Amino acid sequence: MKSKYDIIVIGAGSGGLGVAIGMAKFGFEVLLIDKNENNFGGECLNSGCVPSKALIHVADIIKKAREAEKFGFARAGETNLEAVKRYVKEKQDIIRAHENADFLEKEEDIDILIGEASFASRREVEVNGQPYTAKKILVAIGSRPRKLQVKGIETVKTYTNENIFDIDFLPENMLVIGGGPIGMEMGQCFARMGSRVTVLERGDRIMGRELPEVSQLVQERLAEDGLEFKLKHSLREFNSPTSAILENEDGQEVVVKCDAVLVGIGREKDYSSLNLEKARVKMHQGKPKIDSYLRAVGNRHVIFAGDAAGNVMFSHGAELHTTILLTNFFTPWPFKKKLRLDNFSWCTFTDPEVCTFGYSEEEIKKKGISYTKIDYDFKADDRAIVSNYRYGKLILFLKKNIWNPRNGKILGGTVVAPAAGEMAQELIMANHKGLGAGAIFNKTYPYPVQTRVHKMALVEEFSSGITKGIKKMLKLLYH
Repeated sequence: MKSKYDIIVIGAGSGGLGVAIGMAKFGFEVLLIDKNENNFGGECLNSGCVPSKALIHVADIIKKAREAEKFGFARAGETNLEAVKRYVKEKQDIIRAHENADFLEKEEDIDILIGEASFASRREVEVNGQPYTAKKILVAIGSRPRKLQVKGIETVKTYTNENIFDIDFLPENMLVIGGGPIGMEMGQCFARMGSRVTVLERGDRIMGRELPEVSQLVQERLAEDGLEFKLKHSLREFNSPTSAILENEDGQEVVVKCDAVLVGIGREKDYSSLNLEKARVKMHQGKPKIDSYLRAVGNRHVIFAGDAAGNVMFSHGAELHTTILLTNFFTPWPFKKKLRLDNFSWCTFTDPEVCTFGYSEEEIKKKGISYTKIDYDFKADDRAIVSNYRYGKLILFLKKNIWNPRNGKILGGTVVAPAAGEMAQELIMANHKGLGAGAIFNKTYPYPVQTRVHKMALVEEFSSGITKGIKKMLKLLYH
């Protein structure tokens, strides 16, 4: 193995693999380092996006099997957890076939090194006692679930996204701590598979990043699957291996049963083993300072991607970082791209899904942009009626356009519906390209696709602005 490379990548997750494979395809010499050969693919493949979406798929089938009884199909039996886990692992293995050390070495011509990397100087890292240098060193070490610190935690069966897919029993009573995406997705899955699920959230609503009306809608739908919510509650202690004592905002105790606890209280990053100070990277409270080009402050030869960059902790956030880095490596200084999140989107894969993109209403107000908010429910939408999701909702923020009221730019929004992540893509593209609402309003959709509701929402909004004066003028023009 060589000691000098064009680029060294620390971490074989989404961010690290994207840059390593991209640079190798461009003909550069790449060294990819990870502490564990089983980590290749990162959280996304091993304990995040891939297994969770596979489990969601299975849970959806189970839910539909129950619903089929309404139409005369008999259902028998209970969830076979081993079959469920086998399905999840099979899907992971299909993807792992091209996200492993052997494949990357043989097919992508990337040098692979297993071991813990630490900086020795500005452009040098040490692994297993050996030094390696490169023009640029990418840190893409990912993150890990934040640990729960509470009395009695050692007595209960506790899970995070890192080990929930290896659970060896179907809990009778599951306590989900945290009302974020991981807790809501997995909580709904286990409820559909047969567990009684209680959600503990210290705040006054679940999915705090979303608009309050969106949080409320999703909570109502999850409650129909049997999830019980303890909002404005905190965890005092586990008083036995199968029960927890909660406390509400008035200090009153509530005891809940739990033979399994899923902890989803956020994620944290640990840079301590990297010795970034030796690379002259400026630190603040144990974290590296990173500029808007994803470079370390104090040493621009050290760059960051994925969760390690600390701005957007999503797999597609790592993809965004990869795109920016690979572009900037070969772009003259005046034209280098900064990280911008104006058009960023995310999706929570509960049923219904929630997809949010662009500016939030709070951001729009802070920027002083004059806007219109469209809040449209799907009760009268033909496709929602026949496919049974009339509860759906579309929220859009349009920039006011006094010269052409029907073509205000799409600033952001949220879709709540089955397959909302797919539905929102045309809105995300319009937002990304700076298109106005007219691009949607004037589009003819194949009837009755789900996305046709976008146009119907705009038709209703614009129709409400037809005054008596406009009607009079239209009659004059007609005659």
